[in-house]
Amino acid sequence: MGLKYLSQTDNTEIQVDDEFGLVQPGRVHFRLVGWFCVASAIVSVFALLVSLQVVRIGDLLAFSPVKLMRFVADNQLMWRSCCLLNALSSVSKVLVFLMLNIIVDRKARLLTRIGLILSLIGCAVDLSAQTSLLVVLSDLAVQLKLNSSYLKQDLLQLAWMTINQALGQIILVANLMYAFGGLTATIGLLQTRALPKWLFWIGMPVWLLSFAGTFVAFWGQLSLSFSLLLGFALGFIVWGVALAIVLDLRARPDHTHAPSQLAEFH
Repeated sequence: MGLKYLSQTDNTEIQVDDEFGLVQPGRVHFRLVGWFCVASAIVSVFALLVSLQVVRIGDLLAFSPVKLMRFVADNQLMWRSCCLLNALSSVSKVLVFLMLNIIVDRKARLLTRIGLILSLIGCAVDLSAQTSLLVVLSDLAVQLKLNSSYLKQDLLQLAWMTINQALGQIILVANLMYAFGGLTATIGLLQTRALPKWLFWIGMPVWLLSFAGTFVAFWGQLSLSFSLLLGFALGFIVWGVALAIVLDLRARPDHTHAPSQLAEFH
């Protein structure tokens, strides 16, 4: 096996393994991906906190369309902020999947690219659903509150159709795409020699929770599904922070063993 170290500066070091075809990025790449993981975790924390606040203030655990419409009409700013933050959280997940392609070994990039494609599909569906909740449902709630000329029963029916479609898109489609994308990307991390194997064992339960939430919702157990998805949201934050810490440690100078000039070892 031959190992080549190509380096112009400490920050652009690239390690090439002739036998396995690996390309290990330099410290700046690890740190960059770590920043994306931290940013995604921060956005996810805010999205989770605002979502929990919406559930608490609106007393939405005992869900009903009338109760939700009343809350949306009376708390437009909080509702719109919740939808926007959840949309940003979805985009941040896609960016994390995208950046993982930089740090994994070449042989594992097929898995991370599959994960990226699946997450892009999930994000597109998720953004469509969040837009419906942000715009359409908000407008219907305001019309219902202002005693629109339309029959209230018709407004409630339109609102229920919007809610049902949006929840179906988020839980049954987008969340499933994230679950499969996360599982494949996590396997790619397992096959990367520069990263510790325990990242795989932390990540797998997180994405399995996401998959379980979708599976349970398919059978009509929405309360249990929301609990599982809450666990997934918390687990993703922990996984993102853990990954960022590992990448920061990997980016420190003491993890660099390449000389500053081209060298080859046999």
